This record gives sequence, structure tokens and C-alpha cells, in this order.
Amino acid sequence: MWWKKLNTILHDKNDYHLDPSLKNDVEISDDLLRTTIKYQKYLIPRKIKYFLTYDKWFFVRLIVKYVFKLIAIITLMIIIAIVSALAFNFNINFKKVPKLVHTKPPIYILSTNNLDKDLQNIEKYKKEYGDNVKYVFIYDKDPSKNFEKWKDALHSLESGSVENPYEARRPNSQYWGKYQMGESARKNVGLGNITWDKWKNTPELQEGALRLWVEVLYKNLKPEIRKYDGKFLNGWSITESGIIAMAHNVGPEPVRLFLATNGKVVPKDGSGKDATRYLVLGNYNLEIVEQPRT
Repeated sequence: MWWKKLNTILHDKNDYHLDPSLKNDVEISDDLLRTTIKYQKYLIPRKIKYFLTYDKWFFVRLIVKYVFKLIAIITLMIIIAIVSALAFNFNINFKKVPKLVHTKPPIYILSTNNLDKDLQNIEKYKKEYGDNVKYVFIYDKDPSKNFEKWKDALHSLESGSVENPYEARRPNSQYWGKYQMGESARKNVGLGNITWDKWKNTPELQEGALRLWVEVLYKNLKPEIRKYDGKFLNGWSITESGIIAMAHNVGPEPVRLFLATNGKVVPKDGSGKDATRYLVLGNYNLEIVEQPRT
């Protein structure tokens, strides 16, 4: 009964000494309760004796009643266990079968050491197979692939077949000359204040600036070059000369992001083209001489 619980909760540890009348009534109630409990204990043996004498079937009915209750509880628990087991088994065996993931078959493209042919091969396979295959571009190490040949390949990508590549420049463009060095690149090699006229009329200046720019990029990206050189990322063969060529196109930070995401984030240059096409300048010897530590 709720009043019994409430009466138990409303307990004063000082026995209600501030209200003598309440204290007296509480004591009477407690005494009556103890007496009632004592009397109940006295009555139980007498009741049992009564039923044994006058109504033995009472105990039979009582036992049967509680046995049926126990059987009902056990049966319910068994049913719940069976249903749970069936549901769990159904969930395992009949859950939706995941779609099979088909691995893209790789197509290995070996570098021909001819930039135009390499780029044509890439476009040919992409056009023919689309995204249904994985492309892996491999660039052999060739002693003849020196810095001069790397510069020629870079020139082909940058200024192309312009009659005088040293004067190559789109109207109002910040990218100048044979290798299309941008304003940031020129500043990094100490030529931020040079005029366009001076630049286009001094081929040796452009050649020297590119040499310095390659060394700046190498120093900037040395940790990434050491980590990724010789690896394959998203179908691309990563090499020192390819990393630097790509950085020349879009800058060091986008290249770092490309490498850190395993080739999934592909940077684009100002023309909207993928900078990964510069990775075809792979496995060239850039003839970089590191300065000894002092």
C-alpha cells in the first residue's frame, strides 16, 4: 500500500520530540505494528493446523495454482528465447547481401621516354576504357634522362611549339617564357622585380632561374620526395622529377595534398587541367647536389 511506503519515508531521526502528541501517536502505532506482526506469526501455525484438519484439499489447490504459474513463466521464457534465436538467425542469414565490389583491372603503361607519346597513350586508354580500369604509369630509370631532357619535356608541356619559347606569354599573363615561370617562382629565385622585356630577351636568365627554382622546390618538398619517391598513388608512378614538375605547375602545397591523400585529391592548374599530367616527367635525373650540413 502507498501509505505504508509514505509512512516509512516520513521518519524523524529525533522521534518527533518537538510535537509530544505526534511522538506519542507514532510510538503507539509502532507498538501496534510490532504486536500485529507478532500476532500474525502466532496465527500462521493455527491456520495451517486448521486446513490440515478441515480442508486438506486447500494445500493441493494452492500447490497446483503456483505450479501452473511457474510452468507459465518458464514456458514464456522458452518462447521468448526461441523467438529471439530465430530472429537473430534470420537477421544473419537473410539480411541484404552487400553488392560485390569489383576491383578495377590495372593497365600498365610503360613510359616511352617520349612525352607526346606518353600523353597520347594516357588519353587513348582513358577514352577507350573510361573509369572501368585502373591505370598504372611506369617510368624506367634511364641514364640518358638528364636535367636537359627534363627541361625539354617541361618546355613541351609549358610553352609548346612557340617559335621563340623564351618570349612565350599569353596577354597580361603572369606566367613568362619558355618554362612559364609565374610571379611566385620568380620571387623565390630572387627575380621578383625583373621586367618582362629583360626576361624575354635573356634566355640564359630563364635557364638559370629554372635551375634555381628546381632547387627551391626540391628543398621545400624534400620530406615528401623521400617518403613517396618510387611509390604508386592512384595509378601514378611517383618520382622525384615528377613531383618537382607537378610543383612547378601548381605549387608545393597542392602537391603535398595530392600525396597525403594517396592521389585522390588531384589539383588543377590555372587552365583547369589536372596537374597529374606533369608526373609523366618521371625518373629524370635532375642533377641536384645537396649542400653538406655545416
